[in-house]
Amino acid sequence: MSELVVVNFDEKYKADEVLLELLKLERENLADLKDAVVITKNAAGKIRVKPYHDLVEPGDLSNELWGGIISAVFFHRTLTIKEGTFDSSFLTEIEESLKPNSSSLFVLISSVNLEKIIAEFNRFGGKLIRTSFSQDKIENLQKTLSPA
Repeated sequence: MSELVVVNFDEKYKADEVLLELLKLERENLADLKDAVVITKNAAGKIRVKPYHDLVEPGDLSNELWGGIISAVFFHRTLTIKEGTFDSSFLTEIEESLKPNSSSLFVLISSVNLEKIIAEFNRFGGKLIRTSFSQDKIENLQKTLSPA
């Protein structure tokens, strides 16, 4: 079981800074990040997505998975709620927290390292939002958003 953790910051580049700190912990074997994405929103409301994940075998689903999560938050809310992938309050909270000139860090964490990484997030402030994200939910999201 994994946890999808989103931390929203009022500063546009804060999520990038926090991700760098988490990567330092990973280098010291104190954290194990599965995947991460930084999302920033500029003053005009334009959203930029910056993925961070390891390159693996062909057919890796990281880009598709993050594309599905971001699509669920900003574009396909009703569909993903109806299909049971995400709770509506989780999606609403994320969307409302991402204001102009702010940033969010989305991290997929294994439950083994969860509390260690959550403690690290608390050092930087920000609004923390989290939900469990099982393999079944991942597969459901991919099925729901894939073209028929």
